[in-house]
Amino acid sequence: MWWDIKCTLTEDETMQLESFFSQFDMDDNGMLDGEELQKMFSNFNVNASKDDITAFLGSVDTDNDGTIDFDELITFVEDILSEKYSKDEILEAFNLIDIDHNGELSYAEVAQALQKADVGIPQADIMNVLESADCNRDGKIDFQEFRGLMLGNYRSSEDAQVIQKDQEN
Repeated sequence: MWWDIKCTLTEDETMQLESFFSQFDMDDNGMLDGEELQKMFSNFNVNASKDDITAFLGSVDTDNDGTIDFDELITFVEDILSEKYSKDEILEAFNLIDIDHNGELSYAEVAQALQKADVGIPQADIMNVLESADCNRDGKIDFQEFRGLMLGNYRSSEDAQVIQKDQEN
């Protein structure tokens, strides 16, 4: 289904995550072991027990070598981001913003919602994000584009056409 799209990190996000990873890879071996994970959690004031670390390793360490490499961390983060919001939660947010209830969000409706939420995002940045999310370039954000925006998936117009065809079938 079209709403089961996997979130992928942008190049910038990947670089930020790589920097974060390197910060805690104390021995520069390209892997985080239990001790390094403990330091990472402590850095964020998370009191993680040895069992917590073991459980975390078990959920992220897909090759079962007792460490987390960068690819495993990327997969973990992308999986979390993909599950960030349920379809129903996204639909509810979409409907709240869709003031005229026409099934599409105008840029003005989105800007108004962000202004009410007082998120402090400059107008130019809002426009850039909306233009990136507007896959079919019609000047409005439909639900599938909005969902992509909520999950951080900015698609090309070719992707939007493929998704639209899949939805029609």
